[in-house]
Amino acid sequence: MRHPSRCLAAALSLTVLFAAGCGDEPVVPDHGDYALTPIPGDFDDLPSRVRGSLVESARIGERVLFADRIDPEFTMGRGGGVVVGVRGVDDLLSGVQKTALGPFDVLAGFGAIGGNGYVDDEQRDAFLSITILSLPDAGQATAAAQAMAAADFTANTENAPLVLPEFPTALSHWRPGVPTAGSWLVWQNLVIRLYAKIIEPNPEQLTDLLARTYRAQLAELENFVPTPAAELANLRLDSDHLLTRTLKTGEYWPDRWDFMLYGPRAYALLLDKPAARMREFEAASMDAVAVSDNKFLHRAGDEPAATAFAETERRSLLAADYSVMRGVPGVDGIDCYRAARPNPTSNSARRFACLVWHGEFVVRLYSNQEDDVRRQAVAQFALLGGQW
Repeated sequence: MRHPSRCLAAALSLTVLFAAGCGDEPVVPDHGDYALTPIPGDFDDLPSRVRGSLVESARIGERVLFADRIDPEFTMGRGGGVVVGVRGVDDLLSGVQKTALGPFDVLAGFGAIGGNGYVDDEQRDAFLSITILSLPDAGQATAAAQAMAAADFTANTENAPLVLPEFPTALSHWRPGVPTAGSWLVWQNLVIRLYAKIIEPNPEQLTDLLARTYRAQLAELENFVPTPAAELANLRLDSDHLLTRTLKTGEYWPDRWDFMLYGPRAYALLLDKPAARMREFEAASMDAVAVSDNKFLHRAGDEPAATAFAETERRSLLAADYSVMRGVPGVDGIDCYRAARPNPTSNSARRFACLVWHGEFVVRLYSNQEDDVRRQAVAQFALLGGQW
């Protein structure tokens, strides 16, 4: 005999893995205290220079060259991303270069390093670092490039100029006997800064590499329109509301690592194999990646493309020593995984992961608790429009 009181309690319960259904009541998977509907934010409502700088930096990142376009061995990502924070340029440049930029109003910037994978072997290591900085106008860009080049040049008395005949306005130098070179070139109000290392200390090879890089990088910038300084604070981070479509587990505060929207190229440059990951993104016709705390939402071109990309993400997790574990029974759009070698003492430990896909979206999310990662996945599935 069915007891009405038990059925009512089961239908209302949201804290067990599956609420026992009565009649046509839907079965509700366990989502803990996580919201099943989007939580709006006000981070785009008012003008913000910090937000605008992040948005413009990501725009620049969509034009930064992949290093393997210059040398096919430079397939490994070695860091980069947005390089301008609330205190100015804080990444990729040397200390003397950052100090030289102190008097200048750097609006935005993005950079990336691509190498040949021998980062721990000085004799075989080679790489190319490209950074692009935006300043209010061409005059300030020129002055900033000159200041950085002069500070870097005088940092070592053995430095000698390098001349690039194809780019006579470029400021370049190397240290004889050392296989590295630095160079600066201004385009409109942007400063392109290059730093390269090859195997042998050969000035002709360094000159050729720098020239080929500038040629290719300028081609990428050909149709780029930098945002004027006066409009920077009005740039919106998330016009399509992708960040609020991810599960809220942290603060809604624009941040390059924890709350950010990237185009596919800029995001690929943050990864271990940028060009390879970009090919995966292109295959899925991906146009945006939203990063929110421990979640990474990818928007593909359509549902079939998203389903195929979910399989690509599944292979990536398995290759990263995750193994399949129980997902959420009754929900087809969720797979979950366990790390083979967790590190629970690390703040960045990611012991458990789930893939969530629905419609044109694929989300990868992490937690250090097995039950919690499933609850997050259930809530994230609902936020994508999924139903059970």
